[in-house]
Amino acid sequence: MPLRSAPLPRMAGHLSFMRAQTKTISDVRPGDLAVLGVPFEDTSAPFAGQSLAPRALRETSVYFGWHANPQFSHPVDIDARQDISTDGLHERLCDLGDVSPGSEDEIHAALRAATRQISRNGACAVILGGSDRLSETVQSALLNCQTAQLGGTPHDARDFHVAPLPNGKGTTCSLGTTAQLAAFSRWRDVSKPLFVRFDLSVFETSLSALCDQPRLGGCDLDTVVQWLELLGQHEVSVIMLTGLNPNRPGMGVVKVGQRLMVTALLAFIYARLGFGIDHPSSQTSEENVLT
Repeated sequence: MPLRSAPLPRMAGHLSFMRAQTKTISDVRPGDLAVLGVPFEDTSAPFAGQSLAPRALRETSVYFGWHANPQFSHPVDIDARQDISTDGLHERLCDLGDVSPGSEDEIHAALRAATRQISRNGACAVILGGSDRLSETVQSALLNCQTAQLGGTPHDARDFHVAPLPNGKGTTCSLGTTAQLAAFSRWRDVSKPLFVRFDLSVFETSLSALCDQPRLGGCDLDTVVQWLELLGQHEVSVIMLTGLNPNRPGMGVVKVGQRLMVTALLAFIYARLGFGIDHPSSQTSEENVLT
């Protein structure tokens, strides 16, 4: 069989987020987006499977890895249905791999050290997977940070909460999206680091089976994209994707959950790197996910 000279199919080759280049943490530069996986179980979660989240999100992301493929010299955003200019994406997006396995204390220490080093390097960490406790570890690594939380259970009234799970301990906001966006601008203190926790439970009720903590209410994909695009325009130190359990029953349901998170995260990545995609509000969540 002759050697393959054409680009590899999407499912082949080394697995990295969006086919990004791999780097060591010491090589991360200012302005980079550095992806880091946290493939560990939360023993307090009702179901096992969260350790699979980093790999599942990477596998889904390769469908957006056109920037590393010569076949796609003129990329088109499939949701916005428009051409996009992404000069510099391949140079500024990198994958650091996963936090090394070890004891619970060693894992928390390694995650804290990695978060601090990426922040000191002037980059933004994109952390795939993790639990409530691991997100607290990330917060502790960012001195005096502000936390914006999409979904999940609120724990601190000082944080900014978007569509939190009910019965949380923090304060919730009943304003509409436009008013909430304005409230976020007033809440944000640019002198402090910003930590964003993006939990799968932020999405609307029809998709509640995707995560371990089903919810009532929630946002559609367009609203979550709007929030992540806004957050990408701020100097976010860390964004952490939590709540996805790829081991949940129902392959179709699981795949939709992965696609929802990666599709929404693209808005953050594009905005953080200054690409500026305008997503039309006329599409529904189902149209975006199934395109």
